[in-house]
Amino acid sequence: AYFLSLSSELRSSSATLRTNVFLPTDKEHVCQITFHYWISQMGGTLMVGLQKHSEDTITSIWQDSGELQNQWKAKTIIINSTEKYEV
Repeated sequence: AYFLSLSSELRSSSATLRTNVFLPTDKEHVCQITFHYWISQMGGTLMVGLQKHSEDTITSIWQDSGELQNQWKAKTIIINSTEKYEV
């Protein structure tokens, strides 16, 4: 389990959590990641990105912002990749 918290007092703050390297998926094996998150009414954006083994860039695969939420939410993301990757 991982936990990350950013204070609203640091307006320009950001942080990154990275997974271990996952093996490629196929028709029988997909990666399912479930996480819980809270974004306060003060704002902010949570982004989930995918970085394939052969690429230097991170591709955004999901994001949410804190507009009028102020509550815990759960999200499940299913990932398919033909090569090794990190989330």
